Amino acid sequence: LEAFGNAKTTRNDNSSRFGKYIEIGFDKRYRIVGAHMRTYLLEKSRVVFQAEEERNYHVFYQLCASASLPEFNILKQGSANSFHYTKQGGSPVIDGVDDAKELRNTRRACALLGIGDQYQLGIFRILASILHFGNVEFKSRDADSCLISPKHEPLIIFCDLMGVEYEEMSHWLCHRKLVTATETFIKPLNRLQATNARDALSKHIYANLFNWIVCHVNKALLSSAKQNSFIGVLDIYGFETFEINSFEQFCINYANEKLQQ
Repeated sequence: LEAFGNAKTTRNDNSSRFGKYIEIGFDKRYRIVGAHMRTYLLEKSRVVFQAEEERNYHVFYQLCASASLPEFNILKQGSANSFHYTKQGGSPVIDGVDDAKELRNTRRACALLGIGDQYQLGIFRILASILHFGNVEFKSRDADSCLISPKHEPLIIFCDLMGVEYEEMSHWLCHRKLVTATETFIKPLNRLQATNARDALSKHIYANLFNWIVCHVNKALLSSAKQNSFIGVLDIYGFETFEINSFEQFCINYANEKLQQ
């Protein structure tokens, strides 16, 4: 979860960008018999935007640093500076951190959780597709509509990795469907609206991947032994005020303020 939920900020090179509540279960002899975790307020906005000197989630840079691995050839990976979603902060490297080595640690952790090589490759396909998706560009037709160039390489790679049709994806990224009680309308999106829709889909995909991983963590922590008592540990990422604050950071600041009161 550190790889998928932590990131470099201007305050901390390894800042947790999600909250979690963990219940650690004990038997009658006060031995740990299992645990269960709930997560909340994942900073989804970080997937598509980072402030200056910050990074996206660690796992994206781990993947980029390991692009030369033979099993990753299908991902069409490049360096972190070649993707819009990982270069905005202008600080893709953390001093003293080897991202390629960290990916090996992440993969070992996945294996311990019962996430085998096939599922791991599926995770990396999704991560790579998000990075390529962020490089999709829209061209304005007029003030109210836009288009994607034919055979646009980032979208081709995204569609190949995700198993979706290029023409369908190209069309619906530039249009929206409005359904009323009696009619259905197809309306074009302008360039800004299409860009926002692209980013919204990227955030949604990442959030669902994160939740899938949390489910597998909980399966690994599950025990058949009877629980007699538990300790609850609440971990909320810190009260911080940045030059640009995400919605999730605003929510956590509000929550921290209420807890202090």
